[in-house]
Amino acid sequence: MFCVSVTYAQEASSSPIAVNLQTSHSSEQSLLNQAISIRKNDREKSIDLANRALQVSKEKHNSNVSAQVHALLGEIALEDKDVTQAMEHFLAASIIYRDMKDKRYENADKKIDDLLPIAKTSGVAWPVALILIKQADSDYKKKRFEEAIKQYFHAVNYLGTPTKAIQKKLAETYKKIAQSYKRLKNREQTALYYRKTLDVFTAIQDKKNMARTLNTLAEAERYLGNYFTALDYSLRSLEIHKQINDPEGRAKAFNGAGIIYRYIGRYEKALEHAYEAHLYYKQVNDFSGLAKTSNQMGLIYTRLKQFEQARSFYQLTIDLPENKIEPKTLASALREMAVIELESGHYDDAMVLIQKAYKIYQNENNKTNQSLAARIIANVYRAKENDEKAIFYYRKSLANAIEVGSEIYQIKAQIPLGVALVGKDNDEAVSLLESALALSLKANMTSYQLYSYRELRKAEKQRGNFVASLDYAEKEIELSEIIQKEKEDNEIVLLKAKLYSHKKEMELASLKEKAKLDQLDLAKKSSEVELAEQRRRISELELIENQYANLALACLSVVCLLIVIFIYRGFASSRKRNKELDYLACHDPLTNCYNRRVLFDFLERDFSDLASLGEYCLIMIDIDHFKEVNDTYGHIIGDKVLCRMANLLLNKVGEKDSVVRFGGEEFCLILPDATPEQGVKMAEIIRQKVENSDFDNISITCSFGVTSIQFSATSPTELIHQADLALYKSKVSGRNKVTLWSDDEDLHSS
Repeated sequence: MFCVSVTYAQEASSSPIAVNLQTSHSSEQSLLNQAISIRKNDREKSIDLANRALQVSKEKHNSNVSAQVHALLGEIALEDKDVTQAMEHFLAASIIYRDMKDKRYENADKKIDDLLPIAKTSGVAWPVALILIKQADSDYKKKRFEEAIKQYFHAVNYLGTPTKAIQKKLAETYKKIAQSYKRLKNREQTALYYRKTLDVFTAIQDKKNMARTLNTLAEAERYLGNYFTALDYSLRSLEIHKQINDPEGRAKAFNGAGIIYRYIGRYEKALEHAYEAHLYYKQVNDFSGLAKTSNQMGLIYTRLKQFEQARSFYQLTIDLPENKIEPKTLASALREMAVIELESGHYDDAMVLIQKAYKIYQNENNKTNQSLAARIIANVYRAKENDEKAIFYYRKSLANAIEVGSEIYQIKAQIPLGVALVGKDNDEAVSLLESALALSLKANMTSYQLYSYRELRKAEKQRGNFVASLDYAEKEIELSEIIQKEKEDNEIVLLKAKLYSHKKEMELASLKEKAKLDQLDLAKKSSEVELAEQRRRISELELIENQYANLALACLSVVCLLIVIFIYRGFASSRKRNKELDYLACHDPLTNCYNRRVLFDFLERDFSDLASLGEYCLIMIDIDHFKEVNDTYGHIIGDKVLCRMANLLLNKVGEKDSVVRFGGEEFCLILPDATPEQGVKMAEIIRQKVENSDFDNISITCSFGVTSIQFSATSPTELIHQADLALYKSKVSGRNKVTLWSDDEDLHSS
C-alpha cells in the first residue's frame, strides 16, 4: 500500500492510503489533504476534492501530487470493488512515480499484481488488458523496454477469450513484445515472439498481418544467421502478398528478401528484389523508402566492387530532400560514399562526406554511429599522414564505444589507435592492443584476435621485447590456420544457402507448372462433360422423333447414326489426344524419363502413408562437367549424351523403380523396397557402368547422392534435400563418387 501521509497519519489510520505532505501547502496539496481528511465521512465529497486536486496538479505539472491523487482514487475505487477504475489509477500512479525515479512505483506495481487475479475472476479481464497495454505502450515510448515487456506479459494473461477481436489484440501484443526484445538486441526472444505473432494471425487468417509478420520474422532469423529459415519466411511473405492488396507491405517484403539474398551472396537476386521495392517507392513518391532501397542497392554494388554503380545509388539518396528522409538513412549513404572515396584515394572528398555524416549522428545523439564515423574520419587522417588528428579521432571513437558499451566498436577503435601510437607511446600502444585482444577473445572474434596478435608482434618488436614478439608471431600463425578453416566452413555454409535458395525457386516454379497442368486437366474433363451433354440431347431428340412417321423415323435414324459415328470418332480422337497429353505431361520430351512433376507426385503419394512405406531409397545423379561437353561438342551431342545416359539408367533399374530427369544434367532414381546399402550398391554399379561406357566417343563420369526413408525425412522436399546434400558432397570431394547421406552430416563417400 502507498504511504501518502505523515501529518494525517492519525486521521487516515483506517485508510490503507497515506499522503506524503510537503511543508509548503500548495492549492493542489491542500485539496488532496482535505480529500483524505473527509474520506471516511463523505466519500463523494472526498472523490470530488481529489479530482479537483488532480486537475490543478496537472495544470501546474506537479507530478508528485498527481501520483498521490491517483493512488488515493485507486484505493477508493478498490473499496467500491471497481477493479477497472482501481487498475487505471494505480497504473497512472506507477507511470508517474517511475518517471520521477521515485521508488514508490514498486508499491504501485505490487498493488497491480494483487489486483490482476481479482480482475480475472470478476469478468473484467478485457478492459484490464487494455489498461496494461496502455501502460506498456507508455514504457515502450520512453524506451523502458524491460518494463514494457513485463506489462505486455501481464496483458497476455487477460487476452485468452477466443474471439477474433481479442485474438487480434493478442497478436498485436506479441508483436510489441517482439519489438521490445528487438530494441534490447535479444535476437532469440525477438524471433520467438514474432513466431507467436504469426501463429495467432494465421489462426484468424489475417493475411495482411501474416505477410508482414513473415517479413519481420525473416529479418529476425537473418540477424540470428539462420539464412535458410529467413529465406523461407521471406518467400512465404511474398507469396501471400500476391494474393492481397498491400503494396507497401509487398515493397517491404521485396526489400527484406533482397537483403537476405545479399547476405548469402546471390547479388543478382538481391538487386532484382531491391529494385522491385525501389520501383514501388518511386511510383508513390515515398522518399524514405527510395532512400532505403537506394542504399540497399549501393551496398550490393559495393559487395560486387562495382563502385561507380554504388556511388550513383548513394548519390541518389544524398540528392533527395533532407526533410523527407530519415537522418540515419542519409548519414548511411554519406558514410558509405566516404569509405568508397577513401579506398579510391580521394581523401578530401571522403573527409567532406564523413564529416557530414558525423554531424548528423551528433545531432541525433547516436553515440554508436558517432564511434563508427569518428573512426572513419581517423582513417582518412591516417591516410593523409596526419597522425595527430587521426589519434584524436580514434580516441573519440573509443570514448563513444565505451559510453554505449559496444565491445566490438571498442576493439575496432583500440587496434588502429594502438597502431598509430607505435613509435610515439609504445607502452600505451601495447596496453590498447592487449585490451583489444582480451575483448576479442571474450567475444570469440577470431579475425580481431589475429589483427591484435599481428600488431602486438610489431609493437613488442619496436619496444625491443623480442621474446614477446616471437610468442605473438607463433600465436598469429596458429590462429591464421584456424581462421582459414573457418573461412572454408563459412564458404560451404554460403554455398549451401545458395543451393537452398535455388531449390526453393525451383520448387515454386514446379508448383506453378503443376497448377497449369491441373488447369489443363480441368479443361479436359470439361470437354468430356460437354460431349456427354451432347449425347444426352441427341437421345432426347430421338425420343421426340419417334412420334413421326416410319419413313421420317428411318431417315432420322440414318442421320442420327451418322452423327453418332462422327461424335464417336471425335471422342475417340479426343481420348487419343488426351492420352498423348497425359504422356507429355508426365515425361521429359528429350529422354522419355519421367519429369520432376511426376517425381513429386510419386513422393507425395508414397509419403501419404509413412507408417507402411517400409524401405525406400532416393538417388540423385549429376553428370560431371557436362557444361564442358556442351561447350566442346555442341548442344546436339550433349542431348545425345543425355539420351544415352537415360537409356543406361532405364536398363539398369528394376520394374518397380522409376527414373526421373530432375533437370539439366541431373537424374533421380526412386527405389521402393531398397535399403540404404542396396541403394549405394545400385549407385556404384551405375557409376562403374557410366565410367566404362562410350557415349558417342565421349567419356563421362557421374556423381551420386543416396538417401533413405530410414534417415527420418518427413516430407518429399526433405528427402530430396538429403540426397542433394549427399550429391553436393560427392562433387566437392572430387566427383565420380557415391555418397550416402547421414543425419550427423558426416557423409560417407565411396
